[in-house]
Amino acid sequence: MTHISYVDPATVTDPELVEIMERARRFGTPRPESQAIRLHNPPVMKAFNNAWEAFFRQGVTDHAIKELCRLYIAKSVDCQYCGGQRSVLAMEQGTTETQVDDILNFESSERFDDRERAALSWAMAIAWDPALADDELWDRLHKYFTEPQLIELGHFIALTLGQQRFLKTVGVRHGEVLADTDAGLAPEEAARLHEAQGLTTTR
Repeated sequence: MTHISYVDPATVTDPELVEIMERARRFGTPRPESQAIRLHNPPVMKAFNNAWEAFFRQGVTDHAIKELCRLYIAKSVDCQYCGGQRSVLAMEQGTTETQVDDILNFESSERFDDRERAALSWAMAIAWDPALADDELWDRLHKYFTEPQLIELGHFIALTLGQQRFLKTVGVRHGEVLADTDAGLAPEEAARLHEAQGLTTTR
């Protein structure tokens, strides 16, 4: 049981909220369960969705870099719900499961390039210790990213850190809302969902 109830998507009549839930059903990241929590407060849900679209799905920073930072946060704060999700767009842009497997070791792993390591180092500093953002890291960040990109990336890291910690306290689980979809799930998480509920793949 979650600590905040899910709103049944079938009871939603606001066209904007209906569309947000439909995107969650079709694409995931964010998945329907987290969005159904937010449905309790439509202005908050709309504001979150607008920020998510601007910071994550759209913008001037390549989406795959932002997805790596999202997954680093998920793995480092041990949010299994968020860590069990994948952006289809990021996978199309080259993000791999081998990178996800090694993301907590990004500093030494050969699966990441220098640009990705710089972004992930900043995610680590934002999440765990701002003192890690020293002059050397800022030199690297300015080498690989423009200032508009840094504004977007930093705001996205902060947004995903906060919402992942929030969802972890609520106890959200995959397959508890619109359970017929596995959109945006990691392969292993989708397989567990299918096994538990007898679903057919919708991706």
